[in-house]
Amino acid sequence: MQITKEQKAAANQVDLVDYLTSKGYQLEKKGNSYKIKIHKKFPGDMSSLSIFDNRRGWKRWSSGESGGDAISFLQANMGMSFQDAVVELVGGSMAAYTPLPRKTEAPKIPEVKELSLPKKCEGKFSRVFAYLNKSRFIDVNIISKMIADKKIYQDERNNAIFVGYNEENKAAFACVRGTNTQVQYRGDCEGSDKKYAFSMDGTNSNGKLYVFEASIDLLSHATMANHITKNPDAWKAHSRISLAGTSDVALEHYLKSHPEVKEIHFVLDNDKAGRDAVAKYVPKYESLGYKVVNHELKTKDMNKELEAYLTKPPPVQRGVVRK
Repeated sequence: MQITKEQKAAANQVDLVDYLTSKGYQLEKKGNSYKIKIHKKFPGDMSSLSIFDNRRGWKRWSSGESGGDAISFLQANMGMSFQDAVVELVGGSMAAYTPLPRKTEAPKIPEVKELSLPKKCEGKFSRVFAYLNKSRFIDVNIISKMIADKKIYQDERNNAIFVGYNEENKAAFACVRGTNTQVQYRGDCEGSDKKYAFSMDGTNSNGKLYVFEASIDLLSHATMANHITKNPDAWKAHSRISLAGTSDVALEHYLKSHPEVKEIHFVLDNDKAGRDAVAKYVPKYESLGYKVVNHELKTKDMNKELEAYLTKPPPVQRGVVRK
């Protein structure tokens, strides 16, 4: 059968969600894509299929196959030829397939979830203390202060929990970091609000704010300040915040409530995500009137920078005669 340009164009515009619904499939919106409901999964089912927000593009994650229209979907997943797919979608008279009326979705009201903090372990936080000090080289006085301020604690599974507080001094953010150095585990707790990610207010009035991706990088920078200055209280001077990733939601919120900040110092990870974030944020905050400094790290992140600083061999003294 000869397929006309008009038939091809019409088939190319078919709403894939409507088409599959007309064939008896149940679909649901999840985030920015549509998924087929599979009540009892089996090998080869289409549970890995995602139909994109434009309702034509698709990808089957289990096989890696993807396409931009319903034609390619039928060819890849239903074993149809190009001609059969077009006829199936629009029919020989271009009238066989009538799109279902698209349902108008009511605007969703964001659900506000309460922060779910992991239960604290019984007794002292010895596992977390040892992990932060021995494995991550964090200053013992800084760890003790953060524990005393209830910004760090150890949960029942011996994970390190880093907590951020809102304006009412109520825990509003928490992230988990596994203390097993052989198996890395990290993640935000359910109900966390990134606006209130782990932070540390300084006592100085020079208007500087240091920005990091992770809580441990923040603590590493504070520790480095003590070692460089040989002052155990040097870390208290500067304000520091973590972003809990590379989004600047926490930074935007912090600046609104801290008008004294005049300089922003980015100390993000030395990887593509970190460099891309800095490239975006430097001009953004300069345009808002802040002085912005990007600290380019020699290693992967601030904690690795601290480790390299503390474990580097002492300089060789030349010309010294030893008896």
